[in-house]
Amino acid sequence: MKRHLIILVAMLTSAITMMAQDVIRLTGDDSDNQVVVKNVQVARTQDKTILTMDFILDQLQVPSNRYRAFTPIIKSKDGLHEQRLKTLIVSGRRQNIVFERDGIDPLYADNCENIRRLKNEPQTYAYTTAVANEPWHRAADVFVECDLCGCGDVMKNQQAYLTSLLPPDPYDLIALTDVVPAATKKERNLHGSAYITFVVDRWEMKPDYMDNRRELRKITDTLDVMANDPNVSVREIKIHGYASPESPYEHNRMLATNRAKSLTDWLKQQYNLPADVFARAEATPENWEGLRRAVVAMGTDILPHKQEILDIIDDTSLEPDPKEWRIKQRYKDEYNYLLREVYPGLRRSDYDISFNFSDFTLEQAKEIYKKRPYQLSTRELWDVAQTMEPGSAEYNKVLQTAVNIYPDDPAANLNLANVAIRQKDLLKAETLLDKAGDSAEALQSRAVLCILRQQYDEAQALLNQAEAKGLNVTANRQAIAELTK
Repeated sequence: MKRHLIILVAMLTSAITMMAQDVIRLTGDDSDNQVVVKNVQVARTQDKTILTMDFILDQLQVPSNRYRAFTPIIKSKDGLHEQRLKTLIVSGRRQNIVFERDGIDPLYADNCENIRRLKNEPQTYAYTTAVANEPWHRAADVFVECDLCGCGDVMKNQQAYLTSLLPPDPYDLIALTDVVPAATKKERNLHGSAYITFVVDRWEMKPDYMDNRRELRKITDTLDVMANDPNVSVREIKIHGYASPESPYEHNRMLATNRAKSLTDWLKQQYNLPADVFARAEATPENWEGLRRAVVAMGTDILPHKQEILDIIDDTSLEPDPKEWRIKQRYKDEYNYLLREVYPGLRRSDYDISFNFSDFTLEQAKEIYKKRPYQLSTRELWDVAQTMEPGSAEYNKVLQTAVNIYPDDPAANLNLANVAIRQKDLLKAETLLDKAGDSAEALQSRAVLCILRQQYDEAQALLNQAEAKGLNVTANRQAIAELTK
């Protein structure tokens, strides 16, 4: 009974791989006579194309006086180029003796490996061959030609697709360099506005008056946390008061100054902090900048004389009191609207709170990171990340946290940009690199971004700059050379 030969190509892992079919049937479906090809790998070095695979011969039947030949072939997709590689000859016992005595079949003798099929025994041949790189190898296909009759009749040979020589993955070639953030003092600033309501023409601080309790919580909620955290020291608390433009300017100066001082004194009573923490209260007698922003944001349906009012506000020849009087006299209805709807929001107290965090050991930082990462410096966050597997979700999260807390820090932005590049998120990387500074490492990462976008001239220029600053950029120059062959 005639037996058909089947070759099965099992899907594989490799450095530069490949598309392959799970099973290739050449002449039939007789599973009693088959060859399995596994672990197909194609790698390209600077000079060589290297092909490796395992031929599993366990179910291959070869008559004693015959042989089977398997020849990998590289073929360009346009059909213009073909390169035959080393042939694997699997011979029966008698045929093997003939080959040893008389030599290999001339069809294969120049480039082959002959092995004897061990009858009914498991047998695997680890095939490997290397040939010089050719430009047409890029994206060429790899087949295996099978001489199933052992007669050298090419017309009877069959071919099975193995894989494609995909172009090198640029992500396997590029090199990125992270930077270790410098150790810095952990000084922070918190800025905000509280709209404290005072009795008309008075400046005594009344916490329970109108919505004052809610507005005060904007300041006290933060200070309550700081005052009870041993890792935090408050450096300075500064209050700046603003009054609205109605009433005489000097009267407003007195109100704004005393109201800012009153709020400062109230805070002193609430917290047991050193006296020098509280800066001298400051004031802006009339908040004309705030008024101007409000008018600009309004439409002419609300302020028909919007431009005229803006011209008065911007008139540097007028003192504050004449400005207000002119708006009030010329545009009475609109003035009354501003007085009712806008002026209350101009009366505010700005607060600036500056504070420091303690320095932490690595073990302390790892614990602080879990609940209060904002207390860590960029360097401490970096050190925490180094205790994790680079590229892991946890590692990347720490670097993302560093940017969230320090959005303008060059080192934090660069390191997260490198993460984004490795994750193939080039748009995010580009945004982060805008804030990564001009270090050699940042220039290199921008060059890598250009490489991945096939902007090789721009990449070379950036690599030149990085190299001039002392960075070894050889790997990325080689990447460009490999990708532009």
